Amino acid sequence: MAKENDAPTEIETITLTMSRPVAEAVQTACEWYLRLHMGQFWDVADDLCLAKFHSDLKNGAFKTKKQEDNAFEVAIDRRDFMRIGMEQAYNRFVLPAPISDVMRVPYRAEIVWLVIRHALAWHDNPEGMPGCVSYYDPMNRSDQPRPKIELREKGADEE
Repeated sequence: MAKENDAPTEIETITLTMSRPVAEAVQTACEWYLRLHMGQFWDVADDLCLAKFHSDLKNGAFKTKKQEDNAFEVAIDRRDFMRIGMEQAYNRFVLPAPISDVMRVPYRAEIVWLVIRHALAWHDNPEGMPGCVSYYDPMNRSDQPRPKIELREKGADEE
């Protein structure tokens, strides 16, 4: 039977297999996307402005404690300036709109972030940790079903 038009068939589910480092990157990307839509720039500014300092520290780039302290102060000053600038730009240029319109896609990203965070937390520490939000059952604010996640140990596919 021929299709009536050339539109693609609606896909109901997508299965994606990835390594833990990629899952952690997806988790971070989804969190940042949500936070950017909410005007929460602090963590983004931290990650961006402190990246070079942390890289230099890890790679032994500092010859003295004074060099390290100076580089840290410069990174913190830049981070603080970026936080203020991003917040000012957000407040100036982003107009309020109904949450149902502007948060539809960010809430979809949020549930991906929360499901990955929750699964990795319980995998890494099956005893849990009282009061740690990573162990809370993810609340789904999106218009889509909560994603399913399956963690497999290395070599589990070979059996």
